[in-house]
Amino acid sequence: MDEINKLQGQILEHKSYLFSTDYVVIRESETGEPIPDEVKVNRAIARSEINRLELEIEELEKQVEAESEIVQL
Repeated sequence: MDEINKLQGQILEHKSYLFSTDYVVIRESETGEPIPDEVKVNRAIARSEINRLELEIEELEKQVEAESEIVQL
């Protein structure tokens, strides 16, 4: 469970970054001012990491569930 909590914390950090840079995306949509390349790259990395971490959590949860079922037997 500690590992899952750690991964969830990392997801929250990435989501926080996305949230903090949403204004740049909105600004581009509303005014046409381009998103800086660094922000584009970092947002793409954050989304990719969120997806990867969510899959990792899913696998860990399956392992915990399987171990719990073995213990109950």
